[in-house]
Amino acid sequence: MLVVAAAGVLYSLLVSHNLAAVALLLIVGVFAVYFGRLFLANLPGTRGTITASAITVERGRLFGLPLSGPEGSFPIRQFTAVRVEMAPPLAQVLGQRHERVSLVGRERTPTILVAETSRGAGIALGRELATALDLPVDEQLVPY
Repeated sequence: MLVVAAAGVLYSLLVSHNLAAVALLLIVGVFAVYFGRLFLANLPGTRGTITASAITVERGRLFGLPLSGPEGSFPIRQFTAVRVEMAPPLAQVLGQRHERVSLVGRERTPTILVAETSRGAGIALGRELATALDLPVDEQLVPY
């Protein structure tokens, strides 16, 4: 959208000499940048490593901008459980059940999303992760 707006501004300035079009396309560009930054600032995206002793998480980047989410290194003892949230598909939409697997943090430790899966793979992943980290499994059925 920004490329189209920039091309439109250049065309309106250099070829058609239409200042009203330039002004409107600049407004469109400003709105696109504003909402794009707002969207990226709230888009979660992290990557990391899980070992038997600690979890290291860093924020992902999209077009050079950092995404939201936790960041840092956390010892396993700061987590209370492996949570598996199972959500059924919406009644109006053809789909399938999906799961979210998270490590639940204690006070001042964030809950870290490990994976989003479907068809029961999250249940198996959650149980294996809990066994490997010596944490309990908390399986929940959620409406969303």
